[in-house]
Amino acid sequence: MPRWAIFLPLVGLVAATVVIGLSMGRKAALRSDETEVITRIALQYVEEEGEGAEATDCTARLATADALWLVVRCAPEGRAAVVYYIDRFGAVAHVEGRG
Repeated sequence: MPRWAIFLPLVGLVAATVVIGLSMGRKAALRSDETEVITRIALQYVEEEGEGAEATDCTARLATADALWLVVRCAPEGRAAVVYYIDRFGAVAHVEGRG
């Protein structure tokens, strides 16, 4: 076996590490800002709740948990609040208060 063939597993490992690192870096770089995420979640809430729901029913704050970024709480008058927990990539991690 040629001597260079001994290093092929190491080259494969380095290449896989580079691909994973670039993928994770791309996700972090494309992360939306707070305003975009809050607006998207508020519009999602209006679509899901239907009649009587408005985007202005929603407020947001920074999350206290390490794995989360934002907590968006939508609470119209006369209805139970719906709370969306948003992860660091801007995706909904959990919804609380929906039947």
